[in-house]
Amino acid sequence: MCRKFRACLRLTEKWLNPNRIRRSQVSRTKVKTGFEEESELSISTESEKNGAIKQEVPEVVTAKTTKKRKTKADKEAEAMPLRPRTQGLRMFVGAHVSAAKGVFNAVNNSMQIGGNAFALFLKSQRKWDNPALQDDHRDQFCQSCSEQEYNAAKHVLPHGSYLVNLAQEDNAKAKQAYNSFLDDLQRCEALGINLYNFHPGSAGQTTLPSALTRLAKALTNALAATSTVTPVLETMCGQGTTIGGSLNEFRDIIAQIPKEHHSRIGICIDTCHSHAAGYDLASPTGFKAFLKEFDEVIGLQFLRALHLNDSKTPRGSHRDLHANIGTGFLGLRAFHNIMNEPTFEDMPMILETPIDRPVSNASRPPTTDTSSATAAHEACASEDSESDLSEPEKPTKKSKAKAKKPTARLIADPSVWANEISLLESLIGMDPESLEFRSLEANLADEGREMREKHQEQHDRKVEAEEKKKKKAAEKGQKSLMDMMKGSSAGKGKKKTADP
Repeated sequence: MCRKFRACLRLTEKWLNPNRIRRSQVSRTKVKTGFEEESELSISTESEKNGAIKQEVPEVVTAKTTKKRKTKADKEAEAMPLRPRTQGLRMFVGAHVSAAKGVFNAVNNSMQIGGNAFALFLKSQRKWDNPALQDDHRDQFCQSCSEQEYNAAKHVLPHGSYLVNLAQEDNAKAKQAYNSFLDDLQRCEALGINLYNFHPGSAGQTTLPSALTRLAKALTNALAATSTVTPVLETMCGQGTTIGGSLNEFRDIIAQIPKEHHSRIGICIDTCHSHAAGYDLASPTGFKAFLKEFDEVIGLQFLRALHLNDSKTPRGSHRDLHANIGTGFLGLRAFHNIMNEPTFEDMPMILETPIDRPVSNASRPPTTDTSSATAAHEACASEDSESDLSEPEKPTKKSKAKAKKPTARLIADPSVWANEISLLESLIGMDPESLEFRSLEANLADEGREMREKHQEQHDRKVEAEEKKKKKAAEKGQKSLMDMMKGSSAGKGKKKTADP
């Protein structure tokens, strides 16, 4: 007994120190009163001093937090669309909406903004491994399209993964890209969707012709493995080794695909991308010339869809930065051209414009998760950082001491798309010389003036730097050539003097 007693005593001395406070289990109670939630914490303590344990009176701490509960009116307001759909139009405008928690949710999200067409991601666009399409999700999508009168075969345009590069040279990576691409096409066919938009990819370190051949071969295999879906190649801004900046590249791709598959190959014109690649879509004459070139080089029969985005950067900048309609360098006139072009009737026209707004400026909090809705333009913007042309300022002693200004918290505001859809639909049949159009054009241009001036300045600096680089290289080459000629002349002179 003595041995056991001593062991217990040592254990007690190890864990218990004089004046140690031990907290008992905290009890929590919540009392809901109106729109406030009151939380009470009851904390009882025990103190030990000189071996004597004293039980103290429990301390109750009450904290109130304001938490507004949604009323019936709030819930009804959230269920109401931001704008009703305008049906019966010959132009089908929509946006790239969220498909979070199931592809069927994209239908309701498109209804919320009054879209007559929509785009979505069929799976996560930022990872390779994704779960298979669930049967109930497929059935709900088809049912929702039917109930809301969306023609999935014509006016739904899924966007492909940004990871996929069908022009990839590495065999293992090319196989991974092809499998992901084919999986998306098969999902389209299961959902009754006939169009599938994707980026053509990049040549990387290889030659452009070899990259186009690899892309055409992958497309041919995918077309042979499917039966109804049409892969739609998107026009790009022509940055670096990216494929799709020039219309000629699409011609060369299609030429390498067997004619039996040509009815199932399409092109999507992204207005921001083609503008950045150097094509004039803003002036009426430039727009007509672009369509004429498209028809002569590729053929208008291959045109299947459009992405409607203004551009933060000037024409020919080769920078992919989307702007809201009418605020960028394309301007409202470019979109008036588009909305009144008979060639584009009955095609899906998809907005990928920025919708992130400061919390205070958002007209209404989003009713659904819009994270994947903004991913399209965010991913495009991330390919070309806005700050890549800005030289960092050297911090001064004063600036080091200054605290950073807090940035405003941004949320996705789908009402931006609702308003842009309404704006674009209003352009149908509108006289571009009318006071109504001129007023709209001027107001939107003024809204984006500061943004355009900033990017024009960056563009001018870049062009100036490139010109200096070219001039320096030319001078160096000319100097080297002159030195070679001088050396050659000197050699001949020596040879002559050496002759008897």
